[in-house]
Amino acid sequence: MSYSSPTAPTSASDLMTKLSTFAVSTMGWTQDYYDSATYKIMSLHKGNCYVHFFWDDNGSDPLSIAMYQSLGYAGDPPTYYPWQHTTDSGFGHDDSSSPDLGNERSVSFIGSGPYTSVHFFGHTSPDVIYVALEYSPGLYRHFGFGTLEKYGTWTGGEFVYGHYWSKYGPNIYLDAPTYAHHSVLLDGVATQDGGGTARSARIEATMHCEGFPNQGSTKWGSFGDARTNASKITTYRQDRDGYTHLTLWGGARNGPALLQYGWQEPDISKGYIPIIPIDTYYVDTSVSPDKYYYMGRMFNCGHIQLKGLSPKDTITIGADTWRVFPVVRKSKAGGDIEESWWMGVIYKQ
Repeated sequence: MSYSSPTAPTSASDLMTKLSTFAVSTMGWTQDYYDSATYKIMSLHKGNCYVHFFWDDNGSDPLSIAMYQSLGYAGDPPTYYPWQHTTDSGFGHDDSSSPDLGNERSVSFIGSGPYTSVHFFGHTSPDVIYVALEYSPGLYRHFGFGTLEKYGTWTGGEFVYGHYWSKYGPNIYLDAPTYAHHSVLLDGVATQDGGGTARSARIEATMHCEGFPNQGSTKWGSFGDARTNASKITTYRQDRDGYTHLTLWGGARNGPALLQYGWQEPDISKGYIPIIPIDTYYVDTSVSPDKYYYMGRMFNCGHIQLKGLSPKDTITIGADTWRVFPVVRKSKAGGDIEESWWMGVIYKQ
């Protein structure tokens, strides 16, 4: 495992440069492409996990960094853009002339920098990289890519997730961390309907998965509530070949462990530190009742309540050190601000 907190990035390009340095030099990933001047695109891979970043800002919203996933690298732009690589998962914009990066799977609305701090967490066996970006004092975005700690012999497990925090609705920023139009890590609650537009459900994390019952032709699943606005999700939750994704459930805001134990508060003085695993499931919705298949969990990452803890605190458990962060902001003030109450993410460093 490896942890790094370099000097605070001055811009989105500087953030991508620092991420690439950590991924390639420290964790053994391969950089397939990087350009911060003309195209503002970066591509990385290790094994079958291919992740592509695009941070051109042509919209009225603050800059966001879009993320794409594929099973191969087809070539450089302008012949191939980030959504045009081999067996693309299908999420994200596919028109380079008018990107809407804030309303896709993205690191949303972080602005052009400078940022306050960044924290990289890297692991092998399975390979995974987690990023906690403090884009403004006390305000966070989490994004990452890698492979699930798998259970079973199914094929795949490679995932990519951004962090979308909705700014549309009754308030400018929806302050409830349970709101369905957010997407955090691998998130079984997320279900952005997009008002019927093609961005429906595109905020969600994707995962390569093959070999499940009644899977059909897709090689992809996506995390979210496929029963909400089902017609829109069926229309838009598709891979680039037009096949509908599998429904994946659980994740950072759902699943049996979180629903049963996520309310528990740590008590450091007594050594009680409830780290809730982020488990994942495939839901076969083609049968009645639905059937749930356990897939695995995020490696060395979990949910934790932040009562009694401060952002960036470290916790020692035996020989291991963990670091905690709020999902967005440790606050429950209410109103038109980004806040996630006491919901936290904890990473082993």
